[in-house]
Amino acid sequence: MLHQPDPDQAPNLLEGIIAIRKMHIRAMKESGLTAADEMLYPENRSYLDDILSYEAIGARSVENQQHRLTASGMDIPVGMKNPTSGDFSVMLNSVIAAQSSHNFIYRGMDVSTDGNDLAHVILRGGVDKYGTCIPNYHYEDLVRLVEVYGQKNLKNPAAIIDANHSNSNKQFKEQIRIVSEVLHSRRYNEDVKKMVKGVMIESYLEEGNQKISDSDEKRSYPPLLLHRSAGPALPQPVDNL
Repeated sequence: MLHQPDPDQAPNLLEGIIAIRKMHIRAMKESGLTAADEMLYPENRSYLDDILSYEAIGARSVENQQHRLTASGMDIPVGMKNPTSGDFSVMLNSVIAAQSSHNFIYRGMDVSTDGNDLAHVILRGGVDKYGTCIPNYHYEDLVRLVEVYGQKNLKNPAAIIDANHSNSNKQFKEQIRIVSEVLHSRRYNEDVKKMVKGVMIESYLEEGNQKISDSDEKRSYPPLLLHRSAGPALPQPVDNL
């Protein structure tokens, strides 16, 4: 949306920024919920700083130093996803960096940060060298996370489980089952319950994906969970909270 808010028109970054702000503000007005986003470009987050209450750092950005430094200056919770390799140590190192104070150049200015005590992790699964998805939402993964998190002496230990991406092998309907398993793990282990604060689910108005030339605006370009089909199934995981 940033680069090309209208798929049928030429790229327009200014219109993209305006479109993103309008989307977030409309969603807040209609849902009553606050806005969240994934920080792709650290220098651009200032355009959304006043309307976001949560940000995520993606698997391909979490090793980038500028993303880590920028996260250290945020005054909202920021989730650091595990890299596509699934490496826990890289993910936790990014949290260490985000929780630490720094001095660096940001948008041409010399800035200092105090560190973000609300930086935490997001488990989204990984991919091995053969391109096979390796999920990391299972009970054993969560117990291991509790163990290694405890070794780092980090503030406010917390984890969000991304039920899509490599955890579902992009089989979006699997997200409901995955959430149910995560909730079962929380009930079974008190340490896991304290660590896992929530889940991240991708959804849209209609299931499936669409081509750029498709004018159906109710679907997303990546495949996402169907709201209508998810409706009857989601209360069961919610009841298990």
